[in-house]
Amino acid sequence: MPTDRTTETLTIEGMSCTHCVAAVRAALESVPGASVLTVEIGSAEVSMDPEQTSRAQLAEAVEDAGFDVAGA
Repeated sequence: MPTDRTTETLTIEGMSCTHCVAAVRAALESVPGASVLTVEIGSAEVSMDPEQTSRAQLAEAVEDAGFDVAGA
């Protein structure tokens, strides 16, 4: 039975180029239960299984990659 997934939109500060987009995408893809929908300069949209991950874990992965998440 499929689990209910939620979509989180993160506002990300400090991104300025395609390298930043790639770094954020890689960071988010490393989070268990997360599927990256879109990443663009300034934001990311992620589908996630709330039983496996949380918004805080997504934000932590982005921050570990060197960017700030607004409201984190």
